Amino acid sequence: MNSFFSTKNWNKFFLYLLFICSTFSIAATDASITTLYLITLISWIWYRQMSQLRNPLLWSILFFIAAAVLSGLLNAYETEHLMALRTNWRLLLPLLLAVILADIDEEQLLSVFFGFVMLISIYGIIQYFTGADWLRPEGQQLTTPFSSGTSTESPVFHGKGNFSHHLTYGGFLLLCFPLVCSFIFCKGWSPFARLVTAIIAVVVLLGIGASLGRSIWLGTAVAITILLFRLSPKLMLAFIILVIAGGTYFYSQFSEPSFQNRTPTNRIEALQQRFISGFMPQSNQDRILMWEAGISAIQDHFWLGIGYGNDSDIMPVYREKISERTGHRFHNSAGTGIHNIYLQTWINYGIFGFLGHLSILIIFLWQSILTLYRTTPYSFENSMLWAGIAGVSGFMVAGFFENNFRDGEVQAMLMILIGLNLHQIQKMKERIFSH
Repeated sequence: MNSFFSTKNWNKFFLYLLFICSTFSIAATDASITTLYLITLISWIWYRQMSQLRNPLLWSILFFIAAAVLSGLLNAYETEHLMALRTNWRLLLPLLLAVILADIDEEQLLSVFFGFVMLISIYGIIQYFTGADWLRPEGQQLTTPFSSGTSTESPVFHGKGNFSHHLTYGGFLLLCFPLVCSFIFCKGWSPFARLVTAIIAVVVLLGIGASLGRSIWLGTAVAITILLFRLSPKLMLAFIILVIAGGTYFYSQFSEPSFQNRTPTNRIEALQQRFISGFMPQSNQDRILMWEAGISAIQDHFWLGIGYGNDSDIMPVYREKISERTGHRFHNSAGTGIHNIYLQTWINYGIFGFLGHLSILIIFLWQSILTLYRTTPYSFENSMLWAGIAGVSGFMVAGFFENNFRDGEVQAMLMILIGLNLHQIQKMKERIFSH
């Protein structure tokens, strides 16, 4: 009976719950993370084993959180500085996963997780064609038709799974895709398991397409490029040439000024229009001018930023100046941010918050790349590290065009991916010191 209620079993239960619920429920995801925090805290107090205290990633996370809170405390504006802490509380999850994954069958856990990722991907694909939102009650559904700049009914919808926004859904799948794709080549898995994984990877890729998120597509292309480099630099180069040639062709076919105002008559044209619009300055004017407003705000609030949650109060002034000069009317409210996580972090938390945010991602990539050289090619550890490097790199590129690092679902998935990688790093260190 005592073994049934052991810390190991509780960790296993809530870890599975975390991975499963991360695909469709932020409430259940946060509840799982909170419980894992509590179990780990009790375990640390009881056994006094804090193995991650020397990990530089821990200190970069604490530095970022401290910078976010201090920005609010020292700011000239009234801010809910503790909300900054609440927004970033999931960031410590990887350090817990690095330890508790030692008691879990990782391959079994991933197999279950991949199954749920496939289901939510299929759901997004169905939404693309039908706009279905079955998992929400009547009256609370968030069906989002693709807008092409006209009032005519669109033939397609944004895939968003059970999330509130298509970029949240796309960001989640962007982090999942390289994790799934990397294990297609894992030598420790059976041919059948690798075939099923390949099928799931294709479904996830289609789900990413269904999100209609251009930044997500770009981040996915970066992740694919990195994974192809793992296989062969020549394959990577061929892929880059193919993407450039294809983009040039589509751009030349649909680059006339009236293109962005044309109503797509079928689903293929909708995808073409969404893709090509990413290369057209007029289609991205709103985002470019939001960045300009953000840079102006940074110049005035370089050190401390404007504080958490103050965008709707402070940023309209900078937008009005741009509107007066250009005549442009912004499509989104100032409270939605500027669609660039790096500028957005600097605006809210100042220079130290910006540097703290970057340090988390850079230290993670640095640790993963160094450990990669110690692994056997196409082993489980090697596959996981490549997935983390590709996923985080693609996510960082996509971050130039969106703020979804702050979306709970995306942040949780990012921390899960980093945690899986930290565990591989921990395993490789233990093997070195055991010899």
